[in-house]
This record gives sequence, C-alpha cells and structure tokens, in this order.
Amino acid sequence: MKKIILSIIVITTAIAVSACGSKTAATSEPVVSTASEQIAESKAEVQQVEALPSAAAVPVYSNMSYYLSAKLEEYKAYSLIHPDYTLENIVTYVNIGLDNPFYSNTKVIQNPEDLLVLCNKYNSLPDNYVPNDLVEVTTANSAASGLKLRKEAAQAFDKLCDGAKKAGYTILGASGYRSYSTQKSLYNNYVASDGITNADTYSARAGFSEHQTGLAIDVKNATVAYDSFGTTPEYQWAKDNVQKYGFIIRYLPTTIGITGYKSEEWHFRYVGVDTAAAVYALGITYDEYCARYLMK
Repeated sequence: MKKIILSIIVITTAIAVSACGSKTAATSEPVVSTASEQIAESKAEVQQVEALPSAAAVPVYSNMSYYLSAKLEEYKAYSLIHPDYTLENIVTYVNIGLDNPFYSNTKVIQNPEDLLVLCNKYNSLPDNYVPNDLVEVTTANSAASGLKLRKEAAQAFDKLCDGAKKAGYTILGASGYRSYSTQKSLYNNYVASDGITNADTYSARAGFSEHQTGLAIDVKNATVAYDSFGTTPEYQWAKDNVQKYGFIIRYLPTTIGITGYKSEEWHFRYVGVDTAAAVYALGITYDEYCARYLMK
C-alpha cells in the first residue's frame, strides 16, 4: 500500500456525518478534490506545520481542517503519551478513537444505511439492523450460494468481476452480508478456539462487523481458499484496480495499529467510486479518511 500521505486540507461539501457514527440529515457521498490537488495541498500543510516552533504545537491543532475543538484536551493528553507522533497523527488517531482501547468508548451508528458508514471497533451497528436492499450476487461471480450484498454494492461487484475477467483474472465472492446472530456465532467459535485476544485480531465482535452493513465482501480466485487471496495474481490486479469500481481493500499488513485487524487482502468494502479513488490516492485507511473528512 502506498505510503500514507500526512495531511490534506480541503473537502468543501457538507458531508454525511452519520458515516462516522454521528447523526446527520444527508447520506450522499462527499465531493472530493482530485488526487493531485489533495497531494499538493497535503505537502503545503505539512510544510506549514513543520515550520512552526515546538512551543506552538498546541495552537496549531486548530490549523488542521479536521481539528475538532471538543477534543482539544484529548489531543493534548494523547500527545504526551506519544511525543513522537506528528500533529497530523495525533488529531487523526484521536478522531478515530485510538486514544481509547479497542471496543471501549463505543457508539451506536445512527444511520447504518449510509453507503459511507464507518463500522469499526468504536462504532457498532444496531443489533437488529438488516439492510433493506439486499440482493443476491450474480451466480457466475459467486463461490457460495445465496451470497448477498446491498444492491449498489452487488452491481458494482459484478462490474469488478467483469473487469477482472477482461484482464485475464477470476475474482469470486466468498462471503457477503452476515446477520448479527451469524457474526456472533462465528466470533464466539473463534474465541473458544483461540481466545479473545487472538480472535479480536481477525474477527469482529457481533455488531462491529462490516459484513452486517451489506457493503463488504470477502473474495477468492478459482483455485485457492479466500485467506490465500493475497498470494494470487488476482490480488496483484485487485490492489491497483478495485477502486475503479468503488471498492477499497479494507485491512492491509501495515494498518493493524489503526484498524485492529490483521491483514485481510480478501476483504473488499464498497464506498463508491469517488471515495474509493480518494482513499486509494491518499494511501490511507478508511478509518483515517473518515477521521479527516467525514467527521464533524
């Protein structure tokens, strides 16, 4: 994955706050600037922050477009624990919730139907949430019967599979929507086998799984199990192409400290073409994207 860009200044539209677990009246995708504009703006802001003396560290939090005044004391406290972090890291990570242990200080997502919903170890779906637009993934693109996604995500996945085929690769859906009860059963089985600490690194607790959103799908190729997808030629194609169809690869080897999950090269998440392109160009996790551009 590309090196994480340190900072970006502007996204100018009013964004659906519910995507990050807060209430909102809108659910449309954000309008993002082009990748080249974002990268240029990022470099400008980084140079500005680095040029300031250390004594000015606290005041410059507010120079960042994703600074939240209500979290100032949390930024300051977190900076004392991590004096080696940049201001950009501190603001981003506190916005995500990383100043608290995973699965603590959690919030219930208010608008789970938002296509940009952030479901992670700090934001949970309502126990009874079931998307109202689930459809079955096209049989030809599925390795399991009855595989479901939300309608827009399913249509986009068909296009992704068609694009892979044209390039000479085979990508198949292996696991899509899961109910709260299904996820609870899976997680409890993993805990019984590996213990809570280990299970938490590769399985979501019930209510905290992206699969319950109907926007996430685990994939495989035609020859190996889904958890070996990262070793396949299909993955080499996917990592630089899925964003063209509105997907991101959610959990990568270098991001466990942010997401709390080990690498899952097979786990695709639908966020729409514009947002996927921005996340890919910036080289950041979706958690970081939400913390910078969708949270107010």
